[in-house]
Amino acid sequence: MNGYSISLPAQRREEARFAALAVNAGFAGAFGSVYCSHVFANAQTGNIISLAAEIHSGEWAGVASRTVAVGLFVLGIYLSIRLPYLWFGGDQRRWKRCCLLIETACFILQGLLPFELLAGISPAMYLWPVFFASALQYNTFTALHGVPVSTLFTTNNIRQLTLHATIWRQKARGLTPASQEEARQERRISLIYIAVFIAFFGGILGGVYLTYLMETRLMFLCAGILFAVWAWQRWDDTRESA
Repeated sequence: MNGYSISLPAQRREEARFAALAVNAGFAGAFGSVYCSHVFANAQTGNIISLAAEIHSGEWAGVASRTVAVGLFVLGIYLSIRLPYLWFGGDQRRWKRCCLLIETACFILQGLLPFELLAGISPAMYLWPVFFASALQYNTFTALHGVPVSTLFTTNNIRQLTLHATIWRQKARGLTPASQEEARQERRISLIYIAVFIAFFGGILGGVYLTYLMETRLMFLCAGILFAVWAWQRWDDTRESA
């Protein structure tokens, strides 16, 4: 067992934690789409489009709600840049653990908020905590094994997968050792994007079912997953520093 509660190499443990974050993001995305009138709090392009549509139709409660939601996302990005240095002197390990706890608190708050009251004003208003938590995660968990990847949405992941898979096939045709080594690296990167995509898509599939089953209680499950990732990360960091 090499002293760890889960007998996996460090690389595999990090991959498992990223997969859990991607599944959790799929849950949150599915919840917003199914239960909150297709509000996708993980990313902001759709919300900017909806904001423009609500301005055009004069739905000012929705305009105000989405404006605050986007502002919370911007605030989350800003704090994810500043807080690691203000609180931890730039120690990214400690910040990542703190980020997971803040996200956990956001999802607990999300589950406690009065859905009918807030969604009656604007579905985006109910999801304000998720907007903030998504920004923290997006700008904190930015790479897996040095490969830039998002656990929250798939657009750039699909782009990068297509790019690196294409390069992989091109390099694989080369006969030199250098070309073959480059092909192996491109294959490794491609497989990382595939794995994150599968985890995220699996989270969406499961999230749709769980949203109908659990409704707003799904937010507590999301909080539990984030807390479990925090506990696992803390255990690993403690053992490595011992």
